[in-house]
Amino acid sequence: MCEVLVAAYEVPRPFHQLAPGVVRLEQFGLGGFGWGVAWLDDASGEVRAVRGLHRFADEGREAAELATLESRRFLVHLRRPSRLSTIQMADTQPFLDGTASAWCHNGFFTRAEQLRPGMGGRLGGQADSEVGWRSFLDHMKAGRDARSAFQAVATALGGRANLAFLGATGELSVYAGNEANRMWRYTLDGGTVVSTGLHSDDASLFDLVATRAVDRERLELGTSLCVAEPQVPVPAVAQVPVPAVG
Repeated sequence: MCEVLVAAYEVPRPFHQLAPGVVRLEQFGLGGFGWGVAWLDDASGEVRAVRGLHRFADEGREAAELATLESRRFLVHLRRPSRLSTIQMADTQPFLDGTASAWCHNGFFTRAEQLRPGMGGRLGGQADSEVGWRSFLDHMKAGRDARSAFQAVATALGGRANLAFLGATGELSVYAGNEANRMWRYTLDGGTVVSTGLHSDDASLFDLVATRAVDRERLELGTSLCVAEPQVPVPAVAQVPVPAVG
């Protein structure tokens, strides 16, 4: 029953402009069992995040890290776990690969427990999502890009999955694979946003959460979408000394 939201902007935007919609997404999505916000820190070229175990409406709006935060990339996860016994920080998303990336999941992987023993000591929690995340990292390290890694994880772990990835390169990608909580892409306040749909098979997302959204499009199941492409570093231009005149 989790909800996921990602947003990409051309220039840094204050998170507090996005926060009211996040509160409504949590409220109408029946979250409140953990939350996390990841963002791209342009100054350091790193992905950073803050997480909590309770409601974003209570904790997130008071989090000092978010009060003055501005970024071009955001990834938000609002938790309502399949198993309430997994309410602990180790299972709270997004999961972080150091400062290189953030990743989150909405849905349930039916074959996660079959694959868990093969993860050895790399798992810190008990949720199926962490098994999917570790599998995703393995595919990335083997040379896949995020979108093909999404597909590989969804195929191997079975069940249903909406997935999101934020990389330190600025890449922001999603996978729409949960038929019980379809994903929507839309434009809001000059940014491109992709969000889950409140586990409602209609367009209530736009009546209750993103009321000012335009260019609304429901993603087809199985879609791997790059919301924002990774940035290609621009090589520095060598300065050629100008000979003195006279």
